Amino acid sequence: MTANKNAILFDLDGITIDTEPLYTRAEIRLFGEYGVKIPKKDLHLFRGCSEDKFFDLSMKRYGITESRDIFINRGRQYVIDEFNKNIDFVPGFTHLHHIISKQYIIGLVTASPRSSLDWVIKKMNLQNYFKHIISGEEAKKNKPFPEPYIAMMEKICVLPGNTIIIEDSLVGIHSALASGAHVIAKSGSVPRKELNIAHYVVDHLDQITIKLIKEILLEVI
Repeated sequence: MTANKNAILFDLDGITIDTEPLYTRAEIRLFGEYGVKIPKKDLHLFRGCSEDKFFDLSMKRYGITESRDIFINRGRQYVIDEFNKNIDFVPGFTHLHHIISKQYIIGLVTASPRSSLDWVIKKMNLQNYFKHIISGEEAKKNKPFPEPYIAMMEKICVLPGNTIIIEDSLVGIHSALASGAHVIAKSGSVPRKELNIAHYVVDHLDQITIKLIKEILLEVI
């Protein structure tokens, strides 16, 4: 790896694409069919985790006895239904991307399965925003382990100390911190006080400025 290269790595859900309310509606619809009403305090438990972990955790937590394959396929369809209705970038993402893309290497790292990721890439033309994209499925271990972010840093030949990761879920933040990179947490998906484990916390992507990035990376301003 070369020490003079700096990178900004984005999570997908809740940081790049505004999917959190869509997932919530899909989950409410899915669990409603089994007579389960998800407590609001539980919703953050599912944010940022892999698809397998989501289904394993939710089926166990709410006593779902449906065939796992049927439950998964139904859940996937409901997510696609919501995505087809209304999917957009997180407010501030396109502006942030515009101001950093000429100065820093940009990457996308998500816990989502490759099949879902490929669908979103095509739907949102993400290839126009990210040259480097990794699904957690492609690493030895998915988030909350650091392997997806480490794999991306190795791919783009950037050191952890020269990397900023932007995340919004506890699963993602733990993955990012364990990779050794600088971590900016965006509020919204989990209680704000729980985000203090990150190096920086913002409430909107517009708060991530070139000045802040340079300060984090100890670049000369």
